[in-house]
Amino acid sequence: MKGTVSLATIADRQNHDARDNAATLPLWLVLLGNLLMGVSLWLIGAGGMVAKLILLGFWIALLCRFARQVPVGGGLLIGGLILAALTGLIATGNGASLEKLRLVGNLLMLPVGLLIGRMVGRDSLGLMIPVLVLYLLLSSSFQMTHEGLRLNQPFLFLGLFALCSVARWRGHRVLAAAAGVAVLLSQTRIAVLAMLVNLIGMIRFSRAMTWLVGVIVLAGVGWIAMSHLPRLFLTHGSGRLAFWQDFWGLWQGGSVGQRWLGFGAGAVEETLSGYQSFASFGALHNDHFRMLFETGILGAGLWLFGWGVMLWSVRHARLAVCILFSAMLTMVTDNTLNYGHYLICCGIASGIAARAGCDHG
Repeated sequence: MKGTVSLATIADRQNHDARDNAATLPLWLVLLGNLLMGVSLWLIGAGGMVAKLILLGFWIALLCRFARQVPVGGGLLIGGLILAALTGLIATGNGASLEKLRLVGNLLMLPVGLLIGRMVGRDSLGLMIPVLVLYLLLSSSFQMTHEGLRLNQPFLFLGLFALCSVARWRGHRVLAAAAGVAVLLSQTRIAVLAMLVNLIGMIRFSRAMTWLVGVIVLAGVGWIAMSHLPRLFLTHGSGRLAFWQDFWGLWQGGSVGQRWLGFGAGAVEETLSGYQSFASFGALHNDHFRMLFETGILGAGLWLFGWGVMLWSVRHARLAVCILFSAMLTMVTDNTLNYGHYLICCGIASGIAARAGCDHG
């Protein structure tokens, strides 16, 4: 009986993969998607909101194409209500209209990507991976810092790693390994940690060979990193702690309304602009704290509740949970909300993993 069940399960999975990999997007849409994603990526360096508007606009338009396939369940309704409430709080709060629009757009990236992954499946990878690989090949370079050479674009490589972790075409493991090496060479500690969390979701811990090979590989990579990537093991916070303490004091010293409703969208950058070190530091480097400061206790509560809903909605797939958690983790010490392309990649990858039920437990 066990053999019969096992064979039936394998056959069912093969049929599911065949349906999931079947071409459902017309060629013109694939080409248009790559073109628009390419334009969006190349506009990153120009700053502003144009790159994000193209990115978000295309994926929302694609999502509308599959709107009839969206199962209107409790999780989707609750998530939509949370997002609507948070958007309303931002829109009615303090801050310039442009900053409000930017913050709302940033908040939409991950949920939109998650829906795309769930509805479109692995076909969405063909709209993102080819042009992302081309962009990284043409734009990546080593930059000299006081801590040595570091490869730029760590979060785009991290997004590529997430997409490759749910791919099923020949060579995806090689591309994932290349993206992983690039993340290591960036010497961005939080990006490396997030990649390891993503990797946990990919590993089949029930296999003895996994432990044998894994220990050897981990020891080898660890030795190489300690010898040639010393920044990964430094414990300094690059001045973050001092800024967090200042902003915590500002938040505590605010009025009751400011503590509950926040100081308004864009308040973090406006406050930091008064610091002499603003040019080198740039932002708060903690999106969770940023949400508390700009949207108050109510906004931070909605923010955390929204994360809980997303994680609960993909709880059946360990890989999906790990990808979402890795993105959440990067927000502890970086400005991940500003990295729209990375968030879209994580959302799509997590949605695909949830759709396929990729639990490698």
